[in-house]
Amino acid sequence: MTIYALKLLRLVFNITAMIAYIPRWFVSGMRILLYEDRKGNWTLGRHMCGQVMRYSGIRQKKVLCFFFRSDLISSRTLESVSNHLILNNRLALPNSTVPDHTAVQGPAGVWIPAVPEGMIIGEISALARDRNITSISIPGYWIHKDNKLGFESPPSPGEKVLYHLHGGAYIIGSAHPDGILGRVSKELLKYSSSPSFRRTFGVEYRLSKWGEPGKRSEFPFPTALIDALAGYLYLIKLGFSEEDIIIAGDSAGGNLALALTRYLLLKKGKERRLPKVPAALVLLSPYTDASSQFVDNPGPQSSLTINAERDWLEPIHEGVRRLDALAFLGGRPEDVELAYRNPYVSAASPILLGLTPDSPTRTIYFKGFPRTFIDNGSFDVLYDQVLLLANAMVEDLGEDMVVYNEVAGAPHDYLFLPWCDPDGPNTAKKILEWLWL
Repeated sequence: MTIYALKLLRLVFNITAMIAYIPRWFVSGMRILLYEDRKGNWTLGRHMCGQVMRYSGIRQKKVLCFFFRSDLISSRTLESVSNHLILNNRLALPNSTVPDHTAVQGPAGVWIPAVPEGMIIGEISALARDRNITSISIPGYWIHKDNKLGFESPPSPGEKVLYHLHGGAYIIGSAHPDGILGRVSKELLKYSSSPSFRRTFGVEYRLSKWGEPGKRSEFPFPTALIDALAGYLYLIKLGFSEEDIIIAGDSAGGNLALALTRYLLLKKGKERRLPKVPAALVLLSPYTDASSQFVDNPGPQSSLTINAERDWLEPIHEGVRRLDALAFLGGRPEDVELAYRNPYVSAASPILLGLTPDSPTRTIYFKGFPRTFIDNGSFDVLYDQVLLLANAMVEDLGEDMVVYNEVAGAPHDYLFLPWCDPDGPNTAKKILEWLWL
């Protein structure tokens, strides 16, 4: 059977199954339309688009999860197929050429040098050694507002650059300009009128991959943090000063932006070659509490519960999503502890923030962080943890340093979703105004 026949079969299956789901999606949408007070620019059409996206990608991972747990197919095949199902509207086989860290694809790509020896230090270095993680040369991709600049042109005086760390739960996604997550950078460039902001840069960090049950996953934490540091050092070497770099991250990319900033802040005094923190952070629906994926029964007022039918993102505490988190954490049951107590993994962990009866003392702080823009959608399943982060950062840095932007009716990471206009463009304009760009 040819790949075209397989694609056709999958298309027929998807269309048939989605038709069966349409009445359920319509009823849930009407319930929101009639009874929700804070739905903003939410529409029934937006809801239906989100549900189609949710079904066509994430729902299918539940089917694959059954095979994974039953050992009927290899975990590597599962990982490859399921990741492509989410981000590509086609049947992708393991030899597909979706962009990853192994090759530069297209003229906008460059090779980022590995982090110099001795610049990965402290607990990150210790964990990397324990997990056999080393820094390697990885791809990075430029997105330009126009064609007047070369892809590695030194910055002009006062030029700003947006360093975008893409989302995808650390297991999917790409920094490639043609990828769906590239829309975040493109939206910000599109609405900027400043001559000092003409390009963005993204790092193709290594994605965590499922291992066999109970065994170490491939490229777990802190792999992405090490790769993000490599990209930041690349921009510094190109000629950008820290004062001209803005780090933006959506979803898991927001988690990575926080981790990189914390590393630069805490380790600068111990390794003089490390640069300072960036000028600003832009966090879009940041994934800030990995421990929430291991909560069996979230409360009835939790955003994991009340937004379960509103958001396109599947509730993150269910089934296969736990496997996603475990791949990032390390792949073994004991690695789950990182989600609760590691500040680089869960910046808004209730335990670290001192919000649990067993851990009433706060042990994580944000003093020294740069000015920060935090965006949150009221229909996001991650809404609660984003709000926790915002409150903690405001407490430590002050309201003049932290802007919290909440959009009524907006789902998770809506800036890259074309059907979420006008919320996406409106937020892009707010960010640019805040950045004076």
